Amino acid sequence: MTNQTINAKVGNATMTRTFVDSAVDGTVFTTNNLLDTNAQQNLGILIPNQVVNSIQVQYNSGLAQWRCISSQNQIVSRYGFGSLQKYVCPSETTIIPYKIQPTDLLQVFCKPATGVTKTSEVMAWLTTTGGIESFQATTTDDDTGVAMTNSITGQTLGDWAFNQTFSRIQMQAQDGAFISSVEVKDQTGSVVWSTYGSTRLPTAGGKSTLVNLDIPCSLNVQKGWSIEVQTITA
Repeated sequence: MTNQTINAKVGNATMTRTFVDSAVDGTVFTTNNLLDTNAQQNLGILIPNQVVNSIQVQYNSGLAQWRCISSQNQIVSRYGFGSLQKYVCPSETTIIPYKIQPTDLLQVFCKPATGVTKTSEVMAWLTTTGGIESFQATTTDDDTGVAMTNSITGQTLGDWAFNQTFSRIQMQAQDGAFISSVEVKDQTGSVVWSTYGSTRLPTAGGKSTLVNLDIPCSLNVQKGWSIEVQTITA
């Protein structure tokens, strides 16, 4: 296991607090709680009832997701991706204003780059009528469709979101990688929906420091469906 330092700034126009964690790469959120740099307290204990409209998260290398989750009922209130250190864009890190609850935790899921040529890591936030969930694909070979699975449960799209409406796809590939294609396939392997992707800043051609792809869709997910991603390393 390797660790990397994750830094976050949470606040609004009149107040900002800084959080940090030596996060274990590949550990899916649960034990990667970011704590205040001074008081070593969780988000909800430190600033309960404060309304925030910005959460900025940066990682050392690779890729990362963050979420604000209730330790009491496990409801995810806000979520997003991290930016490569020194490449945070403040305008991209604004969120819908949210009142911090005393039970809230700020957690991260990070990975290093694969370290293997012509392969990459990919993370996604998938939104359905059943909620928002993290998906991932590990060590994807260039130009090869790889099915993404639920980061927590290991389920495919069809198992996790059966009979739900799939409404938004947000994806991040490791630093320097391109997402060349995303396909949703039915139980026969036929493509029912697809899109192209791109790279992200600071790689030339990127438009965002956070995502390679952010696109709406409207699909009634059935059993046996999968979401596949294709990548190209820079």
